[in-house]
Amino acid sequence: MKGYWINHVVEIRDAERFVAYAAASKTLLRGDNRYGARLKLFGSVAVTLVGKPVPHAAIVEFDSVQAAIDFWNDPDYAAARALMGPLDDESAVVDRRVCCIEAEPLTLTAKQGLWVNHVQVIINESAFFRYAEASMPLFTGASFGPVVHQHAGEQKIQLAAVLGFESIGRATSIYGTPEYAAALAAGGMDHGEGRVVDRTICAVEVSE
Repeated sequence: MKGYWINHVVEIRDAERFVAYAAASKTLLRGDNRYGARLKLFGSVAVTLVGKPVPHAAIVEFDSVQAAIDFWNDPDYAAARALMGPLDDESAVVDRRVCCIEAEPLTLTAKQGLWVNHVQVIINESAFFRYAEASMPLFTGASFGPVVHQHAGEQKIQLAAVLGFESIGRATSIYGTPEYAAALAAGGMDHGEGRVVDRTICAVEVSE
């Protein structure tokens, strides 16, 4: 099992300072430190299929979920975050949700489509997990888990997931297909998700 940050970047409010932070943190996300911190994805969201629009998403892999928690306050990474202002308040520069989960190792391939999902709250667990079980055969891969710790974001997240597709076209179009409708129906979500789950689904293409 690995640790992951599953991130939604909701708004970049100061592009210059955010780019400075991103440049400073880049060398820390190559997988060669004691955390095993490796940036797996940072990309523009092709479409937000469910929930309020999210422009960017990111995935960072760590050797363990404890490493994903501890890396946030590592002195070198904290110095990079400090380029965005006080360590306890980055809201002047970025609004992002940074969620730590423990999950199966994630393998990504170029031009693959992904759903990068945040589940704010599961309202009806039995219905949601009936849907989840029915939907699993539709994905080429899945890494998911409850949020163990959340580093940033006013909106609290209960569960996060990365779900794979063979292409971004499939990732952006599957929600409206009969086979996905059948999975939704298994959880009583075919006429709307609101009574079962509050979630955000972002479709992202893996870069080459």
